[in-house]
Amino acid sequence: MANAFDQALQKATGGYPADRLIVTKNMDNEPEVCMFVLDADNQLLRVSYGPKGEIRFQTEQLDDLLFSRQLLELIAKMQVLADRKWRQIQRYWVEDKATWEGFEHLLDAPNAPEVIGFDDPVVRKGSDRIQ
Repeated sequence: MANAFDQALQKATGGYPADRLIVTKNMDNEPEVCMFVLDADNQLLRVSYGPKGEIRFQTEQLDDLLFSRQLLELIAKMQVLADRKWRQIQRYWVEDKATWEGFEHLLDAPNAPEVIGFDDPVVRKGSDRIQ
């Protein structure tokens, strides 16, 4: 049963793992730092971290979202890692053209093993340990 659930989850995320920070392109072909998570009712949502520290929750359903304390802590801790990713991505903003260029090598591929998740020391130990 878990295998069928995992397969459905992978299909819903486009092949990206849940609970891991990834870099993708948004609808405007611009970089996006985000992760997929399941709320306490197993409703899938996308958490997007903006370059100015904003956090956006996106879901296909109009249902109420139910967050556990653990999930909220994960989302908050991932903000620190998202800020790091945005610092890397910002190098590819071309001011005079008002566009992004050359950032594609920073994009994560579906099922990429190097994306940041629960095993990252910052997520395990807390953002106060970041130098």
